[in-house]
Amino acid sequence: MLQRLLLSFLILFLLVSCDNQSIEVSFSQTDCKKNWSLCPLFPNNTRISMPTEPVKVAILDSGIDNSHPLLKEKIVKSFDARRETNITKDKFGHGTAIAGIIGASSNKQTIQGISPNVEIYDVKVLNDKGGGEIKDVVNGIEWSIKQNVDILNLSFGFQKDDPTLKQAIDYAVDNNIIVVAAAGNTLGFSADYPAKYNNVISVSSVNKQMERDKFAAKGKIDFVAPGVDIPVLTPTKKIITVSGTSFSAAYVSGIIANILAKKPNVQNFDAVLTELKTSSKDLGEKGLDNEYGNGLVQFK
Repeated sequence: MLQRLLLSFLILFLLVSCDNQSIEVSFSQTDCKKNWSLCPLFPNNTRISMPTEPVKVAILDSGIDNSHPLLKEKIVKSFDARRETNITKDKFGHGTAIAGIIGASSNKQTIQGISPNVEIYDVKVLNDKGGGEIKDVVNGIEWSIKQNVDILNLSFGFQKDDPTLKQAIDYAVDNNIIVVAAAGNTLGFSADYPAKYNNVISVSSVNKQMERDKFAAKGKIDFVAPGVDIPVLTPTKKIITVSGTSFSAAYVSGIIANILAKKPNVQNFDAVLTELKTSSKDLGEKGLDNEYGNGLVQFK
């Protein structure tokens, strides 16, 4: 995972109003310059308005820094699937970065996550070096299903298929949970599992020029999102820049959370897939292709 210190502080959204009906946020071209991913994801970058009913997002990862001032108010439950405890620590930093992209909280009239009305379920399934075992991922998925979450974000993958993983994913989808997974940084080779499953939204990454990152997977790709030089939060409370399909997947989970909040009638995988296809921007070969899938996700 590429990491570089970010010279300027990340500002994503300006909070402009909040009442019992909706949350309205906006951002400027200046914000887009500080985080280039904003303008491509939000082409009508003036304002988005959503109901205040939160969307529940389970982040299965290396844990999340629940003391981070921009995250602690959003994390409602934690679970270490490896140790069967409700205490998690993120020594690797990956999960904290993912959580920040999806739904970091407000700070002095700024909002850093792309979906301001999420509840985050912190599910530690990876070890302190970012490695993981399928049995722990399955345990984390099963726990998340019991919490009635709306979205599962899996910003990791495995090269080999496993029937227990497929069964857990199928069970989640049967419970109308949207599963988003990183396609993988496979140097252009085939996508990882579970992104490879037909009922999982597989996400690859593009750079600022809307070109597929050379490290990103090909093959079963549903969509792409920004994934190169992305500013993220860390457990050390710094801002760094990172690259990889992990972060692209987080953006897609955030976009889906916005869709579910704005359109509560969208309640299952097929409906979400249709919404994403309708609003996406075609890249690469016309139509569905094995590098960009259905194109760049956008929230309009």
